[in-house]
Amino acid sequence: MSAIPEAEVILAVDIGSINTRASLFDIVDGRYRLVANSRVPSTAGAPLFDFSEGARLAMDDVEGITGRRLFDEGENLIIPTTGFGEGIDLFVSTISAGPKVRTVIAGLMPEVSLATARRLADASNMEVVGEISPADQRLREEQIDLIITSRPDLILLVGGTDGGAQTPLLELLELLHLALGLLPEGQRPKVVFGGNQKLAPLAVEKLSERTLVTVIPNVRPQVDVENLEPARLRMAEALFEIRAGRIGGYPELNAWSEGRVLPTSEAFALLVRYLSRLYDPDKGVLGVDLGASQITVAAAFGGRLSLSVNPRLGIGTPIATILDQVSIEDVHRWMPLEVPKNRLRDYIYNKAAYPRTIPTEIPELHMEYAVARELLRAGLAEARRIWPEGPNRVASPLMPPMEPILAGGATLARAPHPAYAAMVLIDGLQPTGLTTLVLDPYGLAPALGATARPLPMATVQLVEEGVFVSLGTVVAPLGQMRSGRRVLAYQLEPENGGPGARGELLAGQMVRLPLGPGEYGKLTLMPERGVDIGLGMPGRTGIFRVSGGAVGLILDGRGRPLRLPGRHDERLEMNQKWLWDLGVSP
Repeated sequence: MSAIPEAEVILAVDIGSINTRASLFDIVDGRYRLVANSRVPSTAGAPLFDFSEGARLAMDDVEGITGRRLFDEGENLIIPTTGFGEGIDLFVSTISAGPKVRTVIAGLMPEVSLATARRLADASNMEVVGEISPADQRLREEQIDLIITSRPDLILLVGGTDGGAQTPLLELLELLHLALGLLPEGQRPKVVFGGNQKLAPLAVEKLSERTLVTVIPNVRPQVDVENLEPARLRMAEALFEIRAGRIGGYPELNAWSEGRVLPTSEAFALLVRYLSRLYDPDKGVLGVDLGASQITVAAAFGGRLSLSVNPRLGIGTPIATILDQVSIEDVHRWMPLEVPKNRLRDYIYNKAAYPRTIPTEIPELHMEYAVARELLRAGLAEARRIWPEGPNRVASPLMPPMEPILAGGATLARAPHPAYAAMVLIDGLQPTGLTTLVLDPYGLAPALGATARPLPMATVQLVEEGVFVSLGTVVAPLGQMRSGRRVLAYQLEPENGGPGARGELLAGQMVRLPLGPGEYGKLTLMPERGVDIGLGMPGRTGIFRVSGGAVGLILDGRGRPLRLPGRHDERLEMNQKWLWDLGVSP
């Protein structure tokens, strides 16, 4: 659409496994603003199995809220606007709903090309059901049998640097050709080729007589170079084609958006990368989306993006898989109320069976938050394995400096008090130094990421207009801390001339200082010897300009990594105290 740079009215639809959201943006007083936001149950699952039905319901709500007519008499979306308060100029859509795509990975070197393929699979929300490589000790017949019995939807073939070795890859091509020939025509998986580009024409020629073949850029063009970003986008197209065969409505969404449908995780990551170019280049930007069907962790360092999508972790159907990684005791340790472990376990399994349920009692609320902490910890640990090398990024268990941390997901957005969401993020992610926590209460991050490509100015203005909610700045010093001893002295001077605050932060304590949304202040921190406030030098005093938020300014003197008391009664008491410190009661 040639008019995209001048588009005034933007409609964004995000289709999740539980909810479908529609957001309408329009120019008000010369700037893009959020005009309406709607959320309805998704229809990607039973009984409708149609992406577009939920999208239309959400768009109907937007029509009701704004009075703007979006569809004509023939139920066609009105694009562009008519000048009579009808239609839109730009439609963008993101999707995370739909069945996982069962995938067999075929590659050359297990620790090189196959490892890269696994990371691509994680970032693309695929379910890997088998792997094949020349290093495999299984017989050729067993490898073929794996493909036949695993019933994959997709085979991802990688390996070989551009212009590098060809013979092992040719052998894999021959193996796949034989396996595809043994499957009934209607059950043959599609093939995506992301290896040595010199062999791409041969791969298409050899395999296309039996199945559809898609070529993506080499995921490992050189032994020491990964090339995941362009491969992710092309992979998304192939996955959407597979899902479109199972769930209706995708062609309609694709037509409305003129081919710009994106995976929700990809759009979320695009926004995180955009933010990394605006903020402190010495720090990274972290985005976490705690979804019902997956956890997305996107980190960007100076524009370099790392994206991890983990469909094995989520606060909905996959919630019970957290117990495969941690014990029920690990989850139970975050409880501020006396709840038996068997009740906590029952809650987890009930949530897996009925993912649309929400907590209706205070103990259920804290049980969900306890699980959320462990989900964030597990999702972050997996994501950090693919972060680029740098000081304190991979080798250390500590979080590297981040500014800001953007968080999304209904579990956090619907918290009865913002301090609950802040506490879950601080405990689950354990930021260090000075970090701003930002919450996406309306699920707009994917919409802004998707809009950034066709209309970057809209994303810039909407971020500046405050569509996100700042929870506040967190100060988390590192170093030698003894329980009850002073960690640092502080002084806060608000820029608006309001009352300041001064005092001491003790080890094991959390302190909340009043500094509201949109307010700034001068914060002076005087740490004890052996304590680093993020300046890289223990004991060094620092003066910072800090922003406030819905919670305020949070000083966290519990140290990193965070260690809870060993005794149950002491843990219970400390969890209660920390909530009280932030101004809420259990």
